[in-house]
Amino acid sequence: MHRGFIGRAATLALLMTLTVSAVYAQKGTRVVRRVRFASGRTTAVLKGKARWGTSYIYILRARAGQTLTVHVAGVPVFRIVAPGARNYEALEGADNVKDWSGELPLSGDYKINLGHADDAYADAPYTLEVTIR
Repeated sequence: MHRGFIGRAATLALLMTLTVSAVYAQKGTRVVRRVRFASGRTTAVLKGKARWGTSYIYILRARAGQTLTVHVAGVPVFRIVAPGARNYEALEGADNVKDWSGELPLSGDYKINLGHADDAYADAPYTLEVTIR
């Protein structure tokens, strides 16, 4: 009887963990996507709808010295974070903006964190244009 209780308790704990994980994943507070460029292209255009309260993180691999230009049309704004930096540490002038262009200081994965705080829009359509040269 003792062994059966432990087995059922372990199964119940596993099911509760899986359920909590599934609910968290459905909440959709963070969506991560990699920016991909078509062969021979230096610009990628990404379209979507930003849900209120959800952060969209676009990851872009770039080299130090390259010029990155980012523009978003629609309600959302963005922040650009350098490789190794904390998510709230934006590149200079690249925090809560709709347009940014500058020379990149480091090589690695940059994050373009896109979102909106205007609760008048549940789903705000946007077009994100990313150019790397």
